[in-house]
Amino acid sequence: MHLSNHALGLISVRAQEEVRPWVMALWHSPPGQLLLYGSLVTHATIALYVLMRRRHYYMPAWEGVQILLGLTIPYLLLLHIVNTRGTRVLTGIDIDYTYEIANLWVDPWTRFRQIALVLLVWGHFTMGLHFWWRLYGWYRRAFPAILVAFVLMPTVALLGFAEVGMTMTARARSDPQWMQAMKARGVPSDPHRARWRAASKDWSGLSWLGLVGICFSIAQIRNWRQRHTRFTITYPDNVGIEAPSGMWLLQLSRMARRAHVSVCGGRARCTTCRVQIVSAAGDLPAPEKIEADALDRIGAPNDVRLACQLRSEVDLVVQPLLHPSLAAPNDHASGHEFGDERQVTILFADIRGSTSLAETRLPYDVVFLLNALFRVLADVVEKSGGYYSNFTGDGLMALFGLDQNLEQGARAALRCALTMFEELHRFNHRLAIELQTPLAVGIGIHTGEAIVGRMGPPKTPILSAVGDSVNTTARLESMTKELGAPLVVSADTLRAAEIIISFPLQAISLRGRANLLDVAALDETALRELCETACK
Repeated sequence: MHLSNHALGLISVRAQEEVRPWVMALWHSPPGQLLLYGSLVTHATIALYVLMRRRHYYMPAWEGVQILLGLTIPYLLLLHIVNTRGTRVLTGIDIDYTYEIANLWVDPWTRFRQIALVLLVWGHFTMGLHFWWRLYGWYRRAFPAILVAFVLMPTVALLGFAEVGMTMTARARSDPQWMQAMKARGVPSDPHRARWRAASKDWSGLSWLGLVGICFSIAQIRNWRQRHTRFTITYPDNVGIEAPSGMWLLQLSRMARRAHVSVCGGRARCTTCRVQIVSAAGDLPAPEKIEADALDRIGAPNDVRLACQLRSEVDLVVQPLLHPSLAAPNDHASGHEFGDERQVTILFADIRGSTSLAETRLPYDVVFLLNALFRVLADVVEKSGGYYSNFTGDGLMALFGLDQNLEQGARAALRCALTMFEELHRFNHRLAIELQTPLAVGIGIHTGEAIVGRMGPPKTPILSAVGDSVNTTARLESMTKELGAPLVVSADTLRAAEIIISFPLQAISLRGRANLLDVAALDETALRELCETACK
């Protein structure tokens, strides 16, 4: 909103002033003030916390840029806030664009600092959006237009700033008294307040730099003291590395420049950095909740720990469980290929009767019939807005909700199941002469969290998903046989589709799940009624 207001400078400073009250109304309200200044305080606090918790400064380039931006942006913003909000509070005058741009543009250093602030904040913002949205199909399709907006917004804002600024510079050169009067507008008439304003301008930026220096110094003193208490970690090739106590094992590997797989960057969002503790010279700290949950998800034994979370104070012999060669050389440049944790709706479909079909047909005939059916089913998935992920012999998996919200994805999966049943009837009718027994299909649908990304061989990766939700969906498809219904859908999917459940659910036990899962076993008629009333 602020940059859009600045862009009006391409018309005139009067145009900027006409729109400014509407833009500032939100940010001068109590919720706006809380959001604006609360975000700055949160951002600055996190940056200082990250700075203090580091035991060393060997890190990937992206992480270094992230920390540098986190420390630079508050410095520039503080100076800007003192010049605007501080002046408004101390003088009681409304800071308009004529006053502000005249003071920002005429002085070359202040001009450069303000341009740097816009570029850094906007760049930080757009990078955050890009890494958040990059896995969504709609974003990839719209990226050319979005990229234009990403580039155009700061460009037109800075051009508007420059247009008004050059006008102000020309006037300041032709009329020095006007510029002096403009500067005097921001000086409080009360000498006490004037001193406060001057001190705020002089010390706000220095205070932040001093705070950064204090946090950095405290971290270094702590690191220096911990160097007297050291431990040794021994890797499989009998290389021992000595390090200060309290350092994460992953940090130590990076410090020693040893390749150590860590897909999520050391945040316990994956378990690729896990190591086996071969021996330890003493007791290790118990896993914190985030590490314990991650290890529990994969059923890791007690001697396996995450290198990104384990701080040791005793000598260790460790065995990294994932060899660095498993990661492609360019994985660091395309981290999204590792996938992203998302809420999706998963559909598993399995063809019934394919085994008996193979017993009464020649292999080529079976391949022909199955390929024809898979072509029909895959086309149904695509037209329903889903992604055909993969097939296993006589079954397929499809993902819904990658380009839509969770509700739309769940409803699309239910519509897809209904269309599959309808298309299967047509398929059986067309091949009635070939098929002694009509083919049937069993479908399981479940909504939950899964890792979605491109997986498989480097030359032929496919968009797929892994996780407990995928396993649950596959077992729901198997339950269609036991429950005697062609479709078993979990209550999670019905809730995600925002369908009011007015029919009884069944609580079933699935292999690998400790808790019972509520499901609905539906035939084609019940599914059609459900879609007609709720999935339009």
